[in-house]
Amino acid sequence: MARKKAYKKTASRKRYEEQHPTVSLRLDLEDLKCLKEHLSAAGCSLADFVKQHLRREKSMIEKRVKLMASRQVDPPLEERVRCLEDLVHTLVCFALDYRKFPPYCPRCENQKLLLCEGREMESNIAHPWVPTWKCPKCGYFINTYKCIDPESITGIEPDVGAAIHKRKHGRNPR
Repeated sequence: MARKKAYKKTASRKRYEEQHPTVSLRLDLEDLKCLKEHLSAAGCSLADFVKQHLRREKSMIEKRVKLMASRQVDPPLEERVRCLEDLVHTLVCFALDYRKFPPYCPRCENQKLLLCEGREMESNIAHPWVPTWKCPKCGYFINTYKCIDPESITGIEPDVGAAIHKRKHGRNPR
Protein backbone atom coordinates (compact mmCIF):
# COMPACT_ATOMS: atom_id res chain seq x y z
CA MET A 1 0.00 0.00 0.00
CA ALA A 2 1.26 3.44 -0.87
CA ARG A 3 1.95 5.94 1.81
CA LYS A 4 0.51 9.42 1.60
CA LYS A 5 2.97 12.25 1.53
CA ALA A 6 2.87 14.37 4.64
CA TYR A 7 1.94 17.99 4.09
CA LYS A 8 4.96 20.11 4.83
CA LYS A 9 4.46 23.76 5.77
CA THR A 10 6.91 26.26 4.49
CA ALA A 11 9.09 28.12 6.98
CA SER A 12 7.34 31.40 6.25
CA ARG A 13 3.93 29.80 6.86
CA LYS A 14 5.11 28.36 10.19
CA ARG A 15 6.38 31.80 11.30
CA TYR A 16 3.11 33.45 10.24
CA GLU A 17 0.98 30.96 12.20
CA GLU A 18 3.19 31.34 15.27
CA GLN A 19 2.86 35.12 15.15
CA HIS A 20 -0.87 35.07 14.29
CA PRO A 21 -2.52 32.19 16.17
CA THR A 22 -6.13 31.28 15.47
CA VAL A 23 -8.72 32.12 18.11
CA SER A 24 -12.27 30.77 18.09
CA LEU A 25 -15.34 31.52 20.12
CA ARG A 26 -18.91 30.37 20.43
CA LEU A 27 -21.91 32.68 20.29
CA ASP A 28 -25.59 31.98 20.40
CA LEU A 29 -27.56 32.71 17.22
CA GLU A 30 -28.89 36.06 18.38
CA ASP A 31 -25.42 37.41 19.30
CA LEU A 32 -23.91 36.04 16.06
CA LYS A 33 -26.59 37.81 14.04
CA CYS A 34 -25.97 41.06 15.96
CA LEU A 35 -22.20 40.73 15.41
CA LYS A 36 -22.57 40.15 11.67
CA GLU A 37 -24.91 43.15 11.33
CA HIS A 38 -22.47 45.34 13.19
CA LEU A 39 -19.50 44.20 11.11
CA SER A 40 -21.33 44.75 7.83
CA ALA A 41 -22.54 48.21 8.93
CA ALA A 42 -19.06 49.19 10.16
CA GLY A 43 -17.37 47.70 7.10
CA CYS A 44 -14.63 45.95 9.04
CA SER A 45 -13.54 42.41 9.67
CA LEU A 46 -13.92 40.55 12.93
CA ALA A 47 -10.17 40.81 13.57
CA ASP A 48 -10.23 44.61 13.01
CA PHE A 49 -13.25 44.92 15.32
CA VAL A 50 -11.54 42.99 18.12
CA LYS A 51 -8.25 44.93 17.73
CA GLN A 52 -10.04 48.27 17.80
CA HIS A 53 -11.99 47.44 20.95
CA LEU A 54 -8.97 45.93 22.70
CA ARG A 55 -6.94 49.12 22.15
CA ARG A 56 -9.82 51.31 23.33
CA GLU A 57 -10.31 49.11 26.41
CA LYS A 58 -6.58 49.23 27.16
CA SER A 59 -6.56 53.05 27.22
CA MET A 60 -9.69 53.05 29.39
CA ILE A 61 -8.08 50.62 31.83
CA GLU A 62 -5.00 52.87 32.09
CA LYS A 63 -7.27 55.85 32.86
CA ARG A 64 -9.14 53.84 35.50
CA VAL A 65 -5.88 52.71 37.11
CA LYS A 66 -4.60 56.30 37.27
CA LEU A 67 -7.91 57.50 38.71
CA MET A 68 -7.96 54.79 41.38
CA ALA A 69 -4.30 55.42 42.23
CA SER A 70 -4.92 59.14 42.61
CA ARG A 71 -7.79 58.45 45.00
CA GLN A 72 -5.68 56.19 47.19
CA VAL A 73 -2.48 58.26 47.27
CA ASP A 74 -2.21 61.08 49.76
CA PRO A 75 -1.78 64.53 48.28
CA PRO A 76 1.85 65.50 47.75
CA LEU A 77 3.76 67.07 50.61
CA GLU A 78 3.81 70.50 48.98
CA GLU A 79 0.01 70.49 48.70
CA ARG A 80 -0.35 69.54 52.36
CA VAL A 81 2.08 72.26 53.46
CA ARG A 82 0.20 74.85 51.42
CA CYS A 83 -3.06 73.82 53.12
CA LEU A 84 -1.47 74.14 56.55
CA GLU A 85 0.01 77.55 55.69
CA ASP A 86 -3.41 78.74 54.59
CA LEU A 87 -4.97 77.44 57.83
CA VAL A 88 -2.37 79.29 59.91
CA HIS A 89 -2.92 82.43 57.81
CA THR A 90 -6.67 82.27 58.37
CA LEU A 91 -6.32 81.66 62.11
CA VAL A 92 -3.81 84.48 62.64
CA CYS A 93 -5.65 86.99 60.46
CA PHE A 94 -9.23 86.34 61.50
CA ALA A 95 -9.42 84.36 64.74
CA LEU A 96 -6.66 86.00 66.76
CA ASP A 97 -6.88 89.30 68.61
CA TYR A 98 -3.49 90.55 67.46
CA ARG A 99 -3.58 93.59 69.77
CA LYS A 100 -3.62 91.34 72.85
CA PHE A 101 -1.68 88.42 71.38
CA PRO A 102 0.56 89.60 68.53
CA PRO A 103 2.08 86.82 66.42
CA TYR A 104 5.82 86.23 66.78
CA CYS A 105 8.31 85.10 64.15
CA PRO A 106 9.14 81.39 64.42
CA ARG A 107 12.70 82.05 63.20
CA CYS A 108 13.69 85.13 65.20
CA GLU A 109 13.58 85.23 68.99
CA ASN A 110 10.94 87.62 70.45
CA GLN A 111 10.38 89.41 67.13
CA LYS A 112 6.77 90.51 66.51
CA LEU A 113 5.32 90.06 63.04
CA LEU A 114 3.97 93.18 61.36
CA LEU A 115 0.60 93.32 59.63
CA CYS A 116 1.16 93.61 55.88
CA GLU A 117 -0.69 93.19 52.62
CA GLY A 118 0.40 91.02 49.68
CA ARG A 119 -0.87 89.97 46.27
CA GLU A 120 -1.81 86.32 45.73
CA MET A 121 -0.11 85.02 42.57
CA GLU A 122 -2.55 82.19 41.74
CA SER A 123 -5.71 84.08 42.61
CA ASN A 124 -8.41 84.68 40.01
CA ILE A 125 -10.41 87.21 41.99
CA ALA A 126 -10.62 90.89 41.01
CA HIS A 127 -8.74 92.19 44.07
CA PRO A 128 -6.09 89.58 44.91
CA TRP A 129 -4.55 91.57 47.80
CA VAL A 130 -4.81 89.78 51.15
CA PRO A 131 -3.58 90.58 54.66
CA THR A 132 -0.57 88.71 55.97
CA TRP A 133 2.08 88.98 58.69
CA LYS A 134 5.77 89.57 57.99
CA CYS A 135 8.89 89.63 60.14
CA PRO A 136 10.83 92.90 59.66
CA LYS A 137 14.06 91.22 60.73
CA CYS A 138 14.32 88.03 58.61
CA GLY A 139 11.53 88.51 56.04
CA TYR A 140 9.47 85.45 57.06
CA PHE A 141 5.76 85.85 56.26
CA ILE A 142 2.62 83.75 56.70
CA ASN A 143 1.64 82.48 53.27
CA THR A 144 -1.77 81.53 51.84
CA TYR A 145 -2.83 78.57 49.71
CA LYS A 146 -2.65 80.68 46.56
CA CYS A 147 0.91 81.84 47.28
CA ILE A 148 1.55 85.47 48.15
CA ASP A 149 4.20 87.13 45.98
CA PRO A 150 7.04 88.03 48.42
CA GLU A 151 7.98 91.08 46.34
CA SER A 152 4.47 92.53 46.59
CA ILE A 153 4.27 92.57 50.40
CA THR A 154 3.79 96.09 51.78
CA GLY A 155 3.36 97.16 55.39
CA ILE A 156 0.04 98.25 56.84
CA GLU A 157 -0.05 100.47 59.92
CA PRO A 158 -2.34 98.48 62.29
CA ASP A 159 -3.04 101.36 64.70
CA VAL A 160 -3.84 104.13 62.18
CA GLY A 161 -7.53 104.05 63.07
CA ALA A 162 -6.80 104.13 66.81
CA ALA A 163 -4.38 107.07 66.41
CA ILE A 164 -7.02 109.12 64.56
CA HIS A 165 -9.59 108.55 67.32
CA LYS A 166 -7.10 109.54 70.07
CA ARG A 167 -6.30 112.91 68.47
CA LYS A 168 -8.18 115.86 69.92
CA HIS A 169 -10.54 117.40 67.41
CA GLY A 170 -10.16 120.98 68.70
CA ARG A 171 -6.48 121.27 67.81
CA ASN A 172 -5.14 121.65 64.31
CA PRO A 173 -2.24 119.23 63.73
CA ARG A 174 -0.37 121.77 61.51
